[in-house]
Amino acid sequence: MFIGMADALFGPITTIHRQGRIIKYIPWTAFKFTMADWEHINDTRTIIADANSIQQYFSSEQQPTLWRSIPAIKELQTAWEAKLTTSKYILYKDAIQKGLDKLGKYYQKFDNKPVYVLALVLHPYYKLTYIKMQWGSPEEQANKYAAGNPNTVDWHDEALKVVENTMEEYSKNNSPPTAITPIP
Repeated sequence: MFIGMADALFGPITTIHRQGRIIKYIPWTAFKFTMADWEHINDTRTIIADANSIQQYFSSEQQPTLWRSIPAIKELQTAWEAKLTTSKYILYKDAIQKGLDKLGKYYQKFDNKPVYVLALVLHPYYKLTYIKMQWGSPEEQANKYAAGNPNTVDWHDEALKVVENTMEEYSKNNSPPTAITPIP
């Protein structure tokens, strides 16, 4: 309604000039969205909403949020992978894939930063259970290896190594407190 009235009230939204002469008036009605346009906008909003809800996990003023990093990235990856295979989102397949590629890049960086694994292991609820449930148990890794994947990794074992190495490093750099001898 506004767009139809805007042409009458305000004239064209813009004009195209060539060699100092107006050659075309562009009316407001040229920018009217069709139902299909609104559906595309809504689909895009839905895809972006996945990332926005994950981003909100890191907006806590009452508790630390580092432990949420790995589960949050995994949740977003799962949501976008589901959309990637849904016919409704076929128009956005390349964009979703690029988003997944970027997520994968950052997810791999977790391998080089033990702090994320430590944050999960030290969390009172998750501990090593999350790693075993989400990344597979030693039995699952053995099955993958037997199925022909020589690069499979036992992530539960890797997490234990991170904890052990961190504790060794900590104990090397921090000597136990010395006993205080009372003054007679």
